[in-house]
Amino acid sequence: MQKSFVKKLFGFLSEMEFYIKIALSCTIFQQGIYWLLRDVKLSFIPQVFLYWLVGSVSFYGIGLAIEKLIKPNQALAENLNVRVKKVRKQEFPTFTFKGILVGELKSFCAAALILYLAPEVYRGNDLWLNFSWFLMRIIVADFCFYVAHWLFHRKFLQKFHLKHHEFSDSSSFVAGHKSVIEYLVVSITDILPIFIFGYDITQLCAWTVIGNAYNLEGHSSLSIFFIPSDFHDLHHSCFKGNYGIHGFWDRVFNTLNSPTKKPSPMFPITTLENFMSNP
Repeated sequence: MQKSFVKKLFGFLSEMEFYIKIALSCTIFQQGIYWLLRDVKLSFIPQVFLYWLVGSVSFYGIGLAIEKLIKPNQALAENLNVRVKKVRKQEFPTFTFKGILVGELKSFCAAALILYLAPEVYRGNDLWLNFSWFLMRIIVADFCFYVAHWLFHRKFLQKFHLKHHEFSDSSSFVAGHKSVIEYLVVSITDILPIFIFGYDITQLCAWTVIGNAYNLEGHSSLSIFFIPSDFHDLHHSCFKGNYGIHGFWDRVFNTLNSPTKKPSPMFPITTLENFMSNP
């Protein structure tokens, strides 16, 4: 009984660690973006272009860094990989001009829709306000994503999600491999938290960088900083469970397929749990 409680406690703490990492990382990036834009007043169209550009550059930049710099380093990749279920290696779709163009058009439309519908609230460089916004944002965004993702695994919506599940093996860029319907629904879930909290363009730019980082990492099969390497791997290989960004809402709704926790400086709660379990 006591061991079960301790296990659940450390599971909860590791999920809180994820939320705090996101909020802190976003706050640091937001401060840098605020410093760059502090004397610049941006109207709607420049904001859309900035939001879209930051999102696109960070998506391809982070994805290529994972796939072309980290994964080819065999020793590093093995150290960051804790898969418990081996899957068949697959060839991933190659980039094409048409594919990139369509993807960027969808991204630009999503950016315009979000900024057009959501209320703008200027928050400047107040650290506490920004940290609180990011913390609430990730918790609510995780819930919205959990609900949408869970629905995509029900029979009446499953066909729209199968494109994303063409791959049991995982690559960072699988994160962007979605049908148009799924992309639209995911964009809507991204709008909902902003309606609750409002947005500052510097916050959204920071959010999209860190959001791309944990989304790409979550599909990379590596534990780099935010997410255990097999959390989303288990979802792709089992086609059920682990519907959230991380494990909090899966734990709440009893759909968690527990990932392997490998101690490392990047995951201090896991390191502490391992230390207490093996004194």
